[in-house]
Amino acid sequence: MLRWIKSFIIIASLLSVSCTTPVLPSNSQSIDIIHTQDTVEVRTAFGEVLEVFDAPNLSITEQRARSAAVKVRSLLQGGHGSGTYMIAHGRRVVVTAAQVVRNESVMAIDGRDGETVVGQVVFKDDDIDIAFIVVPEMETRTAVRYRPQRRYDERLVGTNLTYTGFPSHHDLLTIRGYIAAVEKGHLVTNMFGWFGSSGSGVFDQHGRYMGCVSGIDVGTIGFGQRIPLESIVWVAPASKLDHEMVRIRIVTSVVPQTTNAFPGARAPRRGGLRD
Repeated sequence: MLRWIKSFIIIASLLSVSCTTPVLPSNSQSIDIIHTQDTVEVRTAFGEVLEVFDAPNLSITEQRARSAAVKVRSLLQGGHGSGTYMIAHGRRVVVTAAQVVRNESVMAIDGRDGETVVGQVVFKDDDIDIAFIVVPEMETRTAVRYRPQRRYDERLVGTNLTYTGFPSHHDLLTIRGYIAAVEKGHLVTNMFGWFGSSGSGVFDQHGRYMGCVSGIDVGTIGFGQRIPLESIVWVAPASKLDHEMVRIRIVTSVVPQTTNAFPGARAPRRGGLRD
């Protein structure tokens, strides 16, 4: 009889252990995120699937670039370019191409849903083709951190890139490509570019700011006719900037006041190697 009682106790103990729900660890390592080609699965440390999401088609860098892309307009001469809303040295700035700014000291910056602010041009390097505009806080855009790529050599060839800009009449086009060559003070890339995309912030896969779209190449066909080669895009490299001078100009600037009183962009101008 005693033997049967001991056996019953052992069996009951085993059943109670096997039917008890395990307590999941409370730390962040107890959950894994599994990426497949089409889905993202959130799993516990025991392999239990908690939730399944559709895998995003855009990388985190591309999503951030889309949220920070702005249209940069002249208040005096018409036309538009593109730019990126950033946080640099404790200030909100828009980084664009020097050719978009031209010789103007203030520019209109268009966000989304009709939001427009006016920014003060505080730095411009015409040789590199990059300009910085200090702007007030924008409600419809999310600033990305300014992290410039500081290297400029052949090791950059093959680097995958992305940018979001406003070519021609289009709205928020996200473009992918790669660096094909490093020459003539620029990065030569294989990706789409067109009039209006000048100034678009170009990023690598790690979110580093490589520079901005500067222009598209031009080829020559029969009878000397020149045509734009929109898949060969020149990028002005941030690595060649005087970073200390950029910092000084930004931190000593005065932030403009917010306004929404300016009209929409007119059609971009045509012709030439650049927008």
